[in-house]
Amino acid sequence: MKRSLPFFLLLLYLTIFSSHLHAQEVTLQFQVNMSYQIEAGNFDSQSEFVDVAGTFNNWGGDLIQLQDENQDSVYSVTVDGFTVGETIEYKFRINGQWDGREEFPGTGNNRSYTVEPGENVISVWYNNEVDPDGPPAADFFTPSRDVFTNTVVQFDNRSTGNITSWKWTFEGGVPATSGQENPVVRYSTTGSFDVQLVASNESESDTLLVEDYITVLERETGDTHWWNKTVFYEIFVRSFYDSSGDGIGDFKGLTQKLDYLNDGDPSTDSDLGITGIWLMPINESPTYHGYDVIDYRSINPDYGTMEDFKEFLDAAHERGIKVIIDYVMNHTSTEHLWFQKSAAGDPHYRDFYRWSDTNPGYSGPWGQQVWHNSHDGQHFDEYYYGLFWSGMPDLNYDNPAVKDSMFAISDFWINEIGVDGFRQDAVIYIHEDGEILKNTPETLQFWQDFNANLKAANPEAFAVGEAWEPTDIALQYVTDDRLDYVFEFDLAQAILNGVNNENAEPILSHMQVVYDEYPFLQFGTFLTNHDQDRVMNVLGQDIDKAKVAASLYLTLPGIPYLYYGEEVGMLGQKPDEDIRLPMQWSSEPNAGFTEGSPWRSPNSNFAEYNVEVMEDDENSLLNHYKELIRFRSNHPQMQTGEYEAAVTSRNDVIAFFRYDENLDDTKLIVINLGDSEITDLSLDHSNSMLVESDAIYSYDNLLTGNRNSGNAGPSEAGYTSQILNIEPRSTNIYSPVVFSLSTEEPEQVRDFELHQNYPNPFNPATTISFYLPQSEEVTLTVFDITGRRVATLVDQPMNAGIHNQTFDASALSSGIYFYRLEAGSFSDVQKMTLIK
Repeated sequence: MKRSLPFFLLLLYLTIFSSHLHAQEVTLQFQVNMSYQIEAGNFDSQSEFVDVAGTFNNWGGDLIQLQDENQDSVYSVTVDGFTVGETIEYKFRINGQWDGREEFPGTGNNRSYTVEPGENVISVWYNNEVDPDGPPAADFFTPSRDVFTNTVVQFDNRSTGNITSWKWTFEGGVPATSGQENPVVRYSTTGSFDVQLVASNESESDTLLVEDYITVLERETGDTHWWNKTVFYEIFVRSFYDSSGDGIGDFKGLTQKLDYLNDGDPSTDSDLGITGIWLMPINESPTYHGYDVIDYRSINPDYGTMEDFKEFLDAAHERGIKVIIDYVMNHTSTEHLWFQKSAAGDPHYRDFYRWSDTNPGYSGPWGQQVWHNSHDGQHFDEYYYGLFWSGMPDLNYDNPAVKDSMFAISDFWINEIGVDGFRQDAVIYIHEDGEILKNTPETLQFWQDFNANLKAANPEAFAVGEAWEPTDIALQYVTDDRLDYVFEFDLAQAILNGVNNENAEPILSHMQVVYDEYPFLQFGTFLTNHDQDRVMNVLGQDIDKAKVAASLYLTLPGIPYLYYGEEVGMLGQKPDEDIRLPMQWSSEPNAGFTEGSPWRSPNSNFAEYNVEVMEDDENSLLNHYKELIRFRSNHPQMQTGEYEAAVTSRNDVIAFFRYDENLDDTKLIVINLGDSEITDLSLDHSNSMLVESDAIYSYDNLLTGNRNSGNAGPSEAGYTSQILNIEPRSTNIYSPVVFSLSTEEPEQVRDFELHQNYPNPFNPATTISFYLPQSEEVTLTVFDITGRRVATLVDQPMNAGIHNQTFDASALSSGIYFYRLEAGSFSDVQKMTLIK
């Protein structure tokens, strides 16, 4: 059977008009296949029913039941009232219950869908469980369909049924065919290309051909800015360092600790090396976290005075550190003067917030109450809108006076105080449209207006947004001169999933989407932040995994953000207070944070995991961060360079290149996500623009200092690299050294070289590598300590280049051995140790 699917262009572009337009409402059909659940005995079609619960029906509070009208075990229902561009989350349930039989039990494990123009049909199998013995049904997916030249595309096989083989055909791709289940393909020429998959077993097959599935465009890089060269450090002032002994961090304490972050001297390597600071809210607030502001032009008195802040700001700038502050524009505190006057009926401030005589009755995006008539014992005659909770009433940006007031506050901090920009909180909720509470056209227009105001105040200032949405939605906030960039939450999750599962695929796949879709390099990278469980908890308190995760986001494209204490392995799980605990400076009482009683006790692991202890351990997590940040800062291609994924022979390795437009000083990054050593890793560079077809390369490891850690050159399989001896969960950054094989003079002249075997000591096998500057007759022999020859590894003519030979000493006794290389007139000997 052959099926051909039409190519649908997904239109997510929202047209913004200056006058208010009602959003286009469309219907959405939900279909869920229950046949496998029935067959497995998990669902009784005679006595039970299926329903859908999601953000659109108060998570099942308003029951929406599906029907099996065709008696084919496919249940469906059509629901209206959705808006083009709206993103929903949902699950299917059995009998309208949250009893563990719902799909993907637990919070947060939801399906999501973005509403499109025209027909919208969601068709899935319940719990994504399909009959494994059914007939083959070919299907595939890739998040990267519109790509640029030299892009590597990861194909995800989604075929169902009993399948024993896969046959792929890739028009315009390399390879052109594949028998792998989930192949990786490079596209190097522009055009639109078909993809075909034949899924088979011994008796039957199914073919899926999608015409023009991949569209390849010529890549164009854009401008980069000072923030692309910056590594930011997120700080909760309350928890960073207390200078006064009152148990609360303050600006004087932060100023005292600036040398830890960056001492201002590029020649030293004792500081962390960050060049930017993001301060969580610093304005006066009734809560510990500060996200409900009382006065936007003030400094929280717990942290000091405005003069204290200015002294900190000057000290940071003297060290070359940029400073951005949290600007919470979506909502205020109920104690803000504006809200108090609005609640009292003051005609000027009444419309600074949204009020209703009665409770409109609808809920928020995660089912929360959003209309309130009381807070902390204070009761109001009417209901006010507050998305997050009753203590944070949302500002009403339908009122031009609100926008003018908030824009003036932005000008104050940029022009009068001198901060370098803002982290914008909750950017997707700024402007509501009736019951549509996020991602409205008015919200997108607001950020375009804000950006124009910000750049008028200072063209070098910037704003980064918290758009906690899937990439395709978050992307809207960076286009059309809105925010300068946003944080990439999906990429952060992909990194953590990949590290935990020792699987490079989700990282490479989503990195390609992000790299292709965003304006060039305009996205923020991170692991976790102040709203999430700390990364050490997410990674099971595994230091080696933490090192690998840090390496990924500090070497991949993007603008990296560290959350304070991440570099010393701080722990923290919700509630939020416990992911914002005092910084761990030393093993002294209270982790060296305060000489008084801390506002909250530090983590129990502070005696071992702190700055003082880790600075003295050259292999610590802290020193790993220092090394990676310094490497990034000293190599421009790691900050503003381009990116190209490399195709590897293993799923537990991620490899990629960073390079500048002139292809000068290219870096190859290879990160082993697994817990096993890799003695020989193969990379496929076929059709890559970064290699010369008539050249061989030797790889020098810039982090370990090991020369000749691998080589690259033409082979029967195309153009490949061989990387040797990659330690478990290790980060390796290589500088390729080019040696021409053409008739031209080599770019670099090297003599014969015999390298130290690896590993050494070894048991029972090791690798011996050597370099030949020209073709020669070669002999490589091994001797014991008495001079008796125990093995001849090579005795033949060999071509110029790097060569690797494995020596297996299983039959030999422990002891010292010698190996000798003879090539023409060259001879050299090295020593190795066998330990059994």
